[in-house]
Amino acid sequence: MKKGFRVETLNLSGGMMKAVCGKAWKFGNDLTVDKDIFPFRFVLQLSNGVPLKDVAVHLMEPVDPGFGKNVRKGDFLVAGANFGLGKAHSEGVEAMKILGLSAIIADSVAPGFLRSAIYNAMPILTGEGLSEKITQGDDLEVNPDTGRIRNLSTGEFFDAKPAIPPDHPLYPIMKAGGQIEYIRQRVASSKKGLS
Repeated sequence: MKKGFRVETLNLSGGMMKAVCGKAWKFGNDLTVDKDIFPFRFVLQLSNGVPLKDVAVHLMEPVDPGFGKNVRKGDFLVAGANFGLGKAHSEGVEAMKILGLSAIIADSVAPGFLRSAIYNAMPILTGEGLSEKITQGDDLEVNPDTGRIRNLSTGEFFDAKPAIPPDHPLYPIMKAGGQIEYIRQRVASSKKGLS
C-alpha cells in the first residue's frame, strides 16, 4: 500500500459502513482509560476550558508518546485483551474521533469503554487472538459492519466480531454518527411529522 493512500472512508450516515484502509497502531493488554488511553490530567484541562481538539494529541501518550502526533485519518488502534478498563469517561473515544481513527480492533474491550464507543460511533471489532494477527504498521482494509479484515501487508484475510453489527438494536446510533446526532435526527423527524 502506498504511503498516504486511503481506499474509502467511513460513511456512517448513509447506510452500511464501507471498508476503510489505514495503518495499524498496535498496543498491549489491560490498557486503562485514565492511565494509558487518555490520562485524567488531560480531562482536567478540558474542565479548565481547553478544547478537546487541543488535547487530543495526548491520546495513548503514556504507552506511545508519538501516537497522537503521528496517527493519520483512517488508521486503526489495535489492542490486546481488556482494552479500556477503568472509568468510562468518553473523552478518550472523542479524542480518537478527532484524530481520525477508523476503528478499534481488539481481543476484548471493557464494557464501559464499549458503551462510550457506541455512543460516539466508534466502530469496535473484537476476537480472541485478533491482535496477534496484526503487526505494528501493517496496512489494513477493514469493514466495520461485517468484521472482515484484510491485512494488505501480508495478504491474509480474517474475521472479527463487530461490537454493533447492522442487525443490533443500537446500530442506528452508529449509523447516525453517535448518540447526539441520533437524537437530533429523531427530533427533526418527529417535528416533520407534526407539521
